[in-house]
Amino acid sequence: MQLSYTLLGVPPLLLLVLMIVFFAATGAGSTYLFRKYVRMRILQSHNEVTGNVFSCAGGLYSLLLAFVVFLVWDGFNDAGQHANMEFSVAKGLYRDIQYYPDTLDARKVKKVYRHFIETVIQDEYPAMARLEPMPASSRKAFDDLFQVIEQMNPQTPALNTRSAEIFRHLNELATNRSLRQLDAGSGIPIEMWIPLLLGGLIVMIFTMMLDIENIRLHVLLGALLGSFIGIVMYLIVILDYPFSGYMSVQPTGYVEMLHWEK
Repeated sequence: MQLSYTLLGVPPLLLLVLMIVFFAATGAGSTYLFRKYVRMRILQSHNEVTGNVFSCAGGLYSLLLAFVVFLVWDGFNDAGQHANMEFSVAKGLYRDIQYYPDTLDARKVKKVYRHFIETVIQDEYPAMARLEPMPASSRKAFDDLFQVIEQMNPQTPALNTRSAEIFRHLNELATNRSLRQLDAGSGIPIEMWIPLLLGGLIVMIFTMMLDIENIRLHVLLGALLGSFIGIVMYLIVILDYPFSGYMSVQPTGYVEMLHWEK
């Protein structure tokens, strides 16, 4: 289980406060302890060099954070687009079935299709939110939909054309559904979390090594730097898994289709 997914179980506002407090306390506490127990007169004579290196390290770490934030936002945005494309194709398929001239075949397909929509909402999306494999009920419902559409028997060229259109939408639905399922498990691996946390630690160490006469100001600067790092980490966490947590992508299109019949 990934670190960010574990943190997604915390309410978002509380998570933001906890991350700011944790990183701010880390920055302030480490700076205070460094000033209290480490006596290095050499820091004063090399303060200008330390400040220049700190600027370079801070700039590089900012680039790293910006890259990761862009990465998770791009993944979150792609997941939303794939889900919306799936909703659009699913609605097109629904209309094809709804207005299919052979009402007997249409009723059979519509019944199975409605069951598939219900399993997506009730089983599939909750499973994705828990990072679990696709439930067997959802796979079976989609297979049943393919089978019942295959059993349609168009008797005229016009019906054959409409049946082909249904199959086209069904295949597009399968493609977009697969893309959405792949997006569900995409998250930042631990191999990327390690550089993020180590980079933050290095930047905080540079803050401790600055020679600032007023200890309170020094501790405050450490706390502010930690707070900013905590805010960026919070953004990364809440965007990491697009189908989990408070900001998760929801099956709004499928829910809307269920309401069409009410």
